[in-house]
Amino acid sequence: MAQTSPKRFPPLSLSRRDALRAVAAAAVLASCKATTDPSVAEAASTAATSRAVPDVTLRDACRAAGIKHGAARDHYIEPEDPMLDRLMERECDVVTPENGGKWAVFQPQEGQFDWSRFDASVELARRIGAQPNWHCALWQHMGMPDYMKLPQRRMAELGIGEKAYFSAEGTLSPDNYWQRFTDMVAAVKNRYGDIFYRIDVVNEVFFWETGRSHPQEQDRYGFRRGQWWVAAGGATKGPEWMDPFFHHIRKEFPSAKLVLNEFGIEIDEGWQQRKRAYLQTWLTDAVKRGVPIDGLGLQSHLMAGKPYDRDGMRGFLRAVDRLGLPVHITEFDVDERHLPRSWSRAEKDRAMAFLAAQYVGDIAGNAKLAELVWWHLRSDMNYIAREFPELNPHPSPYDAASKPLPIYEATVQALRNRNRA
Repeated sequence: MAQTSPKRFPPLSLSRRDALRAVAAAAVLASCKATTDPSVAEAASTAATSRAVPDVTLRDACRAAGIKHGAARDHYIEPEDPMLDRLMERECDVVTPENGGKWAVFQPQEGQFDWSRFDASVELARRIGAQPNWHCALWQHMGMPDYMKLPQRRMAELGIGEKAYFSAEGTLSPDNYWQRFTDMVAAVKNRYGDIFYRIDVVNEVFFWETGRSHPQEQDRYGFRRGQWWVAAGGATKGPEWMDPFFHHIRKEFPSAKLVLNEFGIEIDEGWQQRKRAYLQTWLTDAVKRGVPIDGLGLQSHLMAGKPYDRDGMRGFLRAVDRLGLPVHITEFDVDERHLPRSWSRAEKDRAMAFLAAQYVGDIAGNAKLAELVWWHLRSDMNYIAREFPELNPHPSPYDAASKPLPIYEATVQALRNRNRA
């Protein structure tokens, strides 16, 4: 990867035109008659497919509710796409680099940088009058270059079976992790300055239960016993092992919203309910300790066809709200792979739209929703479509031709109605 020279990006701000649009959007939505009819998502889905440009955009609906709206973009996967850029200009207040902000991408070798994909997202944000996010500083599970993993030889010693934490080239240790972390943060700060709206300080640090999971890979506080947990002393420091990372990034990026970014807490299954409880406990204690955390990032990769734990999520959201922490939907999409294959495209779209509307409405109605970011605006760009093209899936609010899907209007309706219990 080529070494690039430092490049500074001045702060971004919304234009006067965007501010006026926000005022206009509020007036439009205020005139709309609210409804609590549970069939609203289905009714809205039909209307959404009949026009290419929505009467009220999702950005308008979000702005009227005081929410940032945006999407992920990766300029390696889709390097040139003027139609997509125009769509993002119409819809986005924030832009997340899907992969460009990950350590393995911009610093694949120690001391060697390739900023091209990170730069592209920052430059896109500037061009369309949005702000960039940084996803993510630390990823407990993946997204790390081999040298930032634990040495392969330590697997047996640590009793951890997850291979993603280890590498034959791994040299991460308690002696070097902090210097490497602060050097990486300094490199990002030197290149971009304090311009990010949100920074995902840590990503996916709590345990994810699968058929291959082993109980010994989870500590008693619910954390994965991953490479950062090992190097930073999770075994002896308990739940405070993450605190220094938040404090350091706050010092370097005082303007950014710092969040812990997690996934897998929405389903009505025991292990996800336990994970939700671990997360709530850590957030509660972190606020008491004075950890500089500004919100909770929920990836929100919803699974249509799985049981959504609506009551449990509402209680959890109210608990987060009592802590004074806004919720950021950071990677929103709906996975249809658990729906019956025999269903028609329209039937799947209606079910997915209804789930998305419930979920967004529950967050907006029971907590302070600060941000709604899709994991790509167009469905053909989403990882589900890339991995399962034979399904022609619709995980995102637009189709490949930039026409809104039923999930789009359903989300607009959910923001209007707010599903308060």
